[in-house]
Amino acid sequence: MINEVIQIDLVRAVLKKLKYWGGVTLVLFVSPYASGGLDDLAGNFATQLEELSATSNQATYDQLLASGCSDTQFNATSSCGGRVFISWQSVRELVHTANELSNSGPTFFSLGLDLENLGFSLRWTAGEEFSTQGDMSSNFVGGQLSGLTSRVSAIRHGGSRHAVNVGQDVGILIAMQYLEQMRGGNAGEEIGTTYQWSPWGSFFNYSYLYGDRQSTALEDAYDIDGVNLNGGFDYRISNNHVVGLMLGYQQEDLDFDSNSSIVDGTVEMAGFSLQPFYLYQSDAWYFKVSLAYQSMTFDSRRSIRYPSLNPDVESTNTETVSDSDASALSGSFTAGYSYFPDKKLFRGWLQRHAFSLEPYVSLDISNIKVDGFTETDLQNDGFDFVVLAHEVESMETAVGLRFQCVLSPSFGVIVPYIDLQQRIQLKDDSRDIRAYYFNASEELTDIDAASFVLPTDTPDSHYQVLSMGLSAIIRGASISGNRETASGGLQVYLSYQTFTNLRFYDQSQLTGGLRYEL
Repeated sequence: MINEVIQIDLVRAVLKKLKYWGGVTLVLFVSPYASGGLDDLAGNFATQLEELSATSNQATYDQLLASGCSDTQFNATSSCGGRVFISWQSVRELVHTANELSNSGPTFFSLGLDLENLGFSLRWTAGEEFSTQGDMSSNFVGGQLSGLTSRVSAIRHGGSRHAVNVGQDVGILIAMQYLEQMRGGNAGEEIGTTYQWSPWGSFFNYSYLYGDRQSTALEDAYDIDGVNLNGGFDYRISNNHVVGLMLGYQQEDLDFDSNSSIVDGTVEMAGFSLQPFYLYQSDAWYFKVSLAYQSMTFDSRRSIRYPSLNPDVESTNTETVSDSDASALSGSFTAGYSYFPDKKLFRGWLQRHAFSLEPYVSLDISNIKVDGFTETDLQNDGFDFVVLAHEVESMETAVGLRFQCVLSPSFGVIVPYIDLQQRIQLKDDSRDIRAYYFNASEELTDIDAASFVLPTDTPDSHYQVLSMGLSAIIRGASISGNRETASGGLQVYLSYQTFTNLRFYDQSQLTGGLRYEL
């Protein structure tokens, strides 16, 4: 009985209007179960994401209302209690705000916001931040494929198949090693003594990557930076065949840009990669194939903050945190041709230095699976999501051209290069990420209808990658004791890589590494 009296008092509190007409008092009252809400404002919000968030919040509200929650309850009840009531309060505030703007339905728990700020509030609840996990995974997989390409290039250009014994003049030794490969001849035969290379090599490199993303109607602006470590071993089976294994680790930090988007928070990623590869090379032709497995973990934090101008309703200010995982299978194939122009056709600098042009084509394929997870709302305001698993597929082809030359100062051999790629993404569809309120889930009769469907921007179908750098042989292989193989050669590698003509991204990478012949 007491609860019924409270309910009657609350109904009276939401009387919409009191008017006098012809001496008769007309009481126009809005039922707590009236229709309207966010659906009445459909088509009036500023962005697609706000529209989608409005639809999902309204569907959640409708299902909780049908399950026994009330527009007039202040506290948990037997029909709307526990976690469900926490979620109910959040969606009810948004719907009541829409009711006030459209002059239909109950408004007691309205936030008192105008349409623009209601749209901002809806974007805070949307969860579009989840798309970054797929983006970061794709960057990691792509970075590992790029790192392997650099390592294979170092194997191909780091020395010839034979070492030559020319005494203590290391500069002559390693210069001839490299010129032998560039010219397709055998420098050892010119000197009369040849020794077999050690078949084993090892490599290690460090990369620093950085960039940012612009805000769009579907995704948020952010800044990103990270470090990438990879290394491994290679074994030369014969003059033409090399197998190897590359191990990689990458750590990235992503900070959302609250000055450009309705968003605040961070995502930290740690990734591990295992990538075996095979290389075939002749004097001119080469091809490389690799398979890889990557594993990624994410620590995410996102804020939900929007004001209330209603003194009876508190503003929202909370954060959700989550731990999640992803894994990927990827493969790559590259084929190219080394063309050594006749130096007689050139004059000056080009005639004095060996150089080559390398056209090539590649195909990179990856399938990334981002696992589902559940967030935790730190203030227990009911904004924590259950996020469903989704996949990110990529199939990219590239056509590239590499120019490089050989400089042979007294201390070693330096090989500067410029590489330009035209990349084409064959799987350029948007992907949908689905999520629903965790606290409301036990009373949702149609989870699909109440789920937030968060589409991503379509990936760029065409863009370019510019790389420039150098590799340098700073110590040639040598023979010691009774060994018949030359080892101990040391090569260093430096590069700068940047992506151009991406619609929303700016991204670059600096890399340094070394290769050692065991």
